[in-house]
Amino acid sequence: MTTLRNIACAVFLVGSFWLAFDGESATLAPLRVGYPSPSASFYPLFATKEAGLLEKYGFDPQMVYVQGVQLVQVHVSGQLDLSSISSVVYLQASVEGADLVQIASSIDIQLMKLMVQPSISKPQDLKGKTIAVTRFGSLTDLLVRPALRNWGLEPLKDVKLIQIGRMPDIATAIAQKSVDGGVISFPTSVQAEKMNIKTLLDFAESGFDIPATTLVISRRYGKANREVVLRFLKAYLEGTKRLFTDRELGIRALRKYGGISDREMLTSTYDLFTSRYIKKIPKINAKGVENSLSLIAESNAKAKGRKAEEFIDGSFMDELETTGFIKSLWP
Repeated sequence: MTTLRNIACAVFLVGSFWLAFDGESATLAPLRVGYPSPSASFYPLFATKEAGLLEKYGFDPQMVYVQGVQLVQVHVSGQLDLSSISSVVYLQASVEGADLVQIASSIDIQLMKLMVQPSISKPQDLKGKTIAVTRFGSLTDLLVRPALRNWGLEPLKDVKLIQIGRMPDIATAIAQKSVDGGVISFPTSVQAEKMNIKTLLDFAESGFDIPATTLVISRRYGKANREVVLRFLKAYLEGTKRLFTDRELGIRALRKYGGISDREMLTSTYDLFTSRYIKKIPKINAKGVENSLSLIAESNAKAKGRKAEEFIDGSFMDELETTGFIKSLWP
């Protein structure tokens, strides 16, 4: 009889465990998070997901990859809750009236380079030459125009600009001498260097902050779901901490989400991004937002005279700081 009672108790306890487990799983809230590229620029998000931290903070996450500026359209249509995206991309939509605001920034610089044929040794050599961008109005286009003007070269007059499309196609066009140069981002820039294409300007070292990796939400979503946004940021901040302190996790996350399989490239990318590019605490860079608006104003008058404060909401990160959460991660 004692044995039967023991078995019955064991069955009850096991059943209670699975009911509790199922109940916990059922309480996970759906969360749709968008990103525009399988790039190391979105490393903190990838590490957060790979470490299971979104689940830890009560989410059933759906990682949604939507290429380039189309991500903004999907977000504005209500099909995403949060997005990780470049400041220039979301601001282009926001100045037109889209309900998108920045709540955090992990990388405050642009990881792009103006790369050229070996025969070009100085900016003045670009006069009369052709430079490729992905498309007109894209970040590659917006970055290169003021750079040329700073060198005393007028875009389209002194230097021809053409649209080619994908970054690898730009590198191939330079190598084949179809164009003289182009704006290329990491990791294509590493491959370009192996093709004997050299860097004329590294935008990451220009001292001109233009955030490459921000987190954005709609104001409406933030007001209706403040606690959800705070929980997501807690997961994201903890994921960033894990990225800096767990090298193998970081490499695994980049292999899974970042489109890189070569071990040497994975390790060098991890070392580069954690030592130079990614911030431990992703506070908003208001000056970077102002610089982004200035870039957009080059081709869109609606961006002229606009203030960074119109397009950011620092209250979420401020709350995590005042409540001591950030200090608990980074004493």
